[in-house]
Amino acid sequence: MLKALFCSTCIFLFTVLSANRFFAQDYFTKAVRTFSEGRYFEASIEFERAIFYESDSNCTVLYKYYKSLCYKGLAQYNKALEELKGINLENVHDTLFMMIRYEQAVCSYFNNDINQALSDINEIRARFKDTIDSLDIIPLNILCLNALRNWGNALVLWKKYIENYCLQDSLKEIFKTEITGLYNKENIPRFYSPEKAGNLSRFIPGSGQMYCGSVPEGAFNFLINISLLGYSAWEIYSRYYFTGNYIGLGLFYRFYMGGINRAFNLAIEKNEEGIKRFNAENSSLMLRIISTKYLKE
Repeated sequence: MLKALFCSTCIFLFTVLSANRFFAQDYFTKAVRTFSEGRYFEASIEFERAIFYESDSNCTVLYKYYKSLCYKGLAQYNKALEELKGINLENVHDTLFMMIRYEQAVCSYFNNDINQALSDINEIRARFKDTIDSLDIIPLNILCLNALRNWGNALVLWKKYIENYCLQDSLKEIFKTEITGLYNKENIPRFYSPEKAGNLSRFIPGSGQMYCGSVPEGAFNFLINISLLGYSAWEIYSRYYFTGNYIGLGLFYRFYMGGINRAFNLAIEKNEEGIKRFNAENSSLMLRIISTKYLKE
């Protein structure tokens, strides 16, 4: 009797697990098709369903990886990182490990967590050493170093990338010359100190904005502050103390403090814009190098 019950239980569990695997594969197929159509939100739901029904741990890891790509496609990098960090990488094979860690680095980069992106990159490099696979992470590594304004190490990595990317010697020299020119002092984005910008506007209203290159904005800020200060002084001189103190000086204080904060934030914005523009130039060159290799092949 017990033997028959045991056999029935095994058959039942096998049937349930088989059905679950079937559902998981079906949902995964739908998810991939939906993902390829660019419907990332709907695809993330299908991948979640596949994860729910899947009993094989290796398949679950793969489904979670694809689900993170859906969130990345939606520019929801925090959610993508949560999905990737929830994956147990202990028994994952090398190819999938690299894919997951690389996506973590990419999402951290777009999430402006550059140090975490570099940490993920270094983990990949430690596992793969200097194999050909580690070349794939160099472009992202360069962009991260640029974001930290570490131009010297970025240039070293660029030269290593060119040297090992299987290009003809003539092409290597051409790209090396372009890269050297790209990292010339006059092409490197200028750094604006937020503290300096704020302090300049503290002493002379509008000067912080001018320091950041926004001369019209700085001039306008200076004129409006001087005008309000002059208005306040005239009202007090004319014995209209209420309008002079509460309206004139009140508005002046608001514009004065606002100008300081604006100068500080403007410096940060200019720095981010400069890095973004410089990395766009780097990315364009990277795409040219990759396309050159494929054309050669």
